[in-house]
Amino acid sequence: MHKPKVAITTGDPAGIGPETVYKAVNSLKVQRVCSPVVIGDKKVIYEYFDVEKYLRLKKAEFVFSSDYKEKIVLGRPSKISGIIACDAIRKGVDMCLKKQTLSLVTAPVSKESFKYAGLPFSGHTEFLAALTKTKNYCMMMICGKINSVMVTRHLPIAKISENLKTQDIFDTVKLSADFVKRKIKRDPAIMICALNPHAGDNGILGLEEKNIIMPAVQMLKKNNYDIAGVYPVDVAWAKFLKNKYDLIVAMYHDQVMLPLKILNPQKIVNVTAGLPFVRTSPGHGTAFDIAGKNIADPSATIEAILAAV
Repeated sequence: MHKPKVAITTGDPAGIGPETVYKAVNSLKVQRVCSPVVIGDKKVIYEYFDVEKYLRLKKAEFVFSSDYKEKIVLGRPSKISGIIACDAIRKGVDMCLKKQTLSLVTAPVSKESFKYAGLPFSGHTEFLAALTKTKNYCMMMICGKINSVMVTRHLPIAKISENLKTQDIFDTVKLSADFVKRKIKRDPAIMICALNPHAGDNGILGLEEKNIIMPAVQMLKKNNYDIAGVYPVDVAWAKFLKNKYDLIVAMYHDQVMLPLKILNPQKIVNVTAGLPFVRTSPGHGTAFDIAGKNIADPSATIEAILAAV
């Protein structure tokens, strides 16, 4: 049986990315469904993989996106680790756009390393959008049967309100709902979260619900989307988990990540909807504190690969 090729970047080499990729590639779950194409710095890949053996056994292919000689200090963000991570992402995107691989799975990167490397992006999502010239995209988190999306992404809390736009809410719901529809083969039932506690309490605790979120909800309903809300985020999650909703839409990062990491952190998969190919990533970070200790759990990386396939 022909198995699809999936590009897998090793992420920030100072973190747990190379270790979790190594463990995931050796998982029978992964081996059964795809042909892994591991992308990263030559020295980093050779540290973790017996390349010739894997090629001989046809367990994986390898693409060296760089071959730097600088020393990488585990557990610490740096310019060189940021550059290495960026090079692998660029190569993975190029291979997907050229149809050499079916989809892209990215191991975690460090925002600090990105900054040291001179990259003007807050993370994978924005970088991938720039590389593919994608204007409309969104950051989804899938955790088993839970499909969730955040309207704003990596922003300081103090800047969320000024960056929350009615059109962005509409576009985010449209993109994520289209993605979920392909996944579940029907129109999804969608739950919308408020920004403020108690959904603003009729303006006492904030006007974003009235001025920004509700207009987006009205637009969505006019376009025949099945919408529930706007509910306070605690109420929204309780209703979502109890009832038969297919997608929950949050206004900012932690409204999604906190519930998911309590529910099942090993199953969280980051998906960028709107790109010209499928891109997934484990829903955790570089875990610099345990880098090099061989104790990193590959579960989320395995889930990300299975989701990409």
